[in-house]
Amino acid sequence: MKMRTTIWRDASLMLRILGIDARAFFPLIVWLYHPRLWTFILAGVAIFGFFLMEKKGYTLFVLLRALRHRLRGPIVYGRAWWHYKR
Repeated sequence: MKMRTTIWRDASLMLRILGIDARAFFPLIVWLYHPRLWTFILAGVAIFGFFLMEKKGYTLFVLLRALRHRLRGPIVYGRAWWHYKR
């Protein structure tokens, strides 16, 4: 029996532009509001940074989660700190 493919198969995939996640191109919107050379260069550096992060296996959300884990520390207590300070 042949499986039917629908047009909705790839509906949940992220949009990619030139192989880069489309959300990485949001700094270009800032450049549209402030059309200076340094803003364009800054947007290009940000896009390149997002590209490198994605090649290493990080997305922006994964990077923020790892940063939050680093700030929180290795031990997560089940009770708030004021219960232990009594």
